[in-house]
Amino acid sequence: MKQCGELWGEPPTKGVAMRSSSRWGLFLGAAALIAVMAVGLAVAGCGSSSSSTSASPTPSSSSSGAVAATWTAADLTAIQTDSALTAMLPSNIQSAGEIKCLSDIPYPPWEYFDPPTSTNPAGFDYDLSQALGKKIGITVKFIDMPFDSILLALKGGKADMTMSGMYDSAERQKAGFSFVDYTTDGTGILVIKGNPQGITGLDSLAGKTVSCENGTTQQAFLTDLNKQFTAAGKTKMQILSLPGQPEALLSVKSNRAVADLTDFSTALNIAATTNNGNTFEVVRDPAAPYAPQMDGIGMLTTNTQLVDTMQKALQALMDDGTYQKIVAAWGFVPLATAEVNAGPAYAASHATPAP
Repeated sequence: MKQCGELWGEPPTKGVAMRSSSRWGLFLGAAALIAVMAVGLAVAGCGSSSSSTSASPTPSSSSSGAVAATWTAADLTAIQTDSALTAMLPSNIQSAGEIKCLSDIPYPPWEYFDPPTSTNPAGFDYDLSQALGKKIGITVKFIDMPFDSILLALKGGKADMTMSGMYDSAERQKAGFSFVDYTTDGTGILVIKGNPQGITGLDSLAGKTVSCENGTTQQAFLTDLNKQFTAAGKTKMQILSLPGQPEALLSVKSNRAVADLTDFSTALNIAATTNNGNTFEVVRDPAAPYAPQMDGIGMLTTNTQLVDTMQKALQALMDDGTYQKIVAAWGFVPLATAEVNAGPAYAASHATPAP
């Protein structure tokens, strides 16, 4: 889905360093994950809506100090607040003094807790959100929530926006949401190290049990893939839809599923950082990443003032180079301009052929 980015090859050296195994110990040192989930603590990975934070607007960091090599507190402090953007915000947000931003944590490298036992948000989405807040002149409060509850919560007025590696899709736009697009991603296949089932691509998933996270584009993607298998006379997959990414990974680790379909960037991160790269691997299919799409900051379409403010703030960060620094720090590929609702056209022009 990246037009030409390094994200689709081996994880960039800088990205791997900053997303070292110390961060779940970055997300998951696999043995620790299994132990944690075995004692019933997996709810942290599901995204408890009661876990929230209004952490001070400083860049995410860790004991490795890797993010600081390219994105530092000084970089955030150096961002010049634009009072015109502050004035553009809806009056209720100005009165509240904060923007409530929903995110499904953990989902590295997009978002996670650092350290894992804390409620301190970190990751690409978090760093970009704090830069946007500094440019606008308002606190952006990250609130942890299960992915499949985020849009419903926005509809119910419980928050203002979401930054959670969410695709800007035609379906979400039709449901009443608009997106300020800030990067692209696609779907990848994550399997156990050594790929004992010999998964080579989408076609080899026929007749297998495959996991994914509830409410994600991957769930819809797998459902559509099953229709294609049926039409071709192939055996359908059993889709194991689970509350969060940790549960989906555990299903692969415990052999309940042969693969986990997740964002390609996340699959690369998990494969590279879990147990020093010895637990999972990404299927190296030349056709991957599948179904590439744009990721965006999601807001209610009716909240036109906030949509406009976010678009102009992101463009300002692009113009002053801040956005490019954050994208480079996390190993993603930057977009040229801050567009609104450009996702469907991008997805249509990068569609994955049927297997």
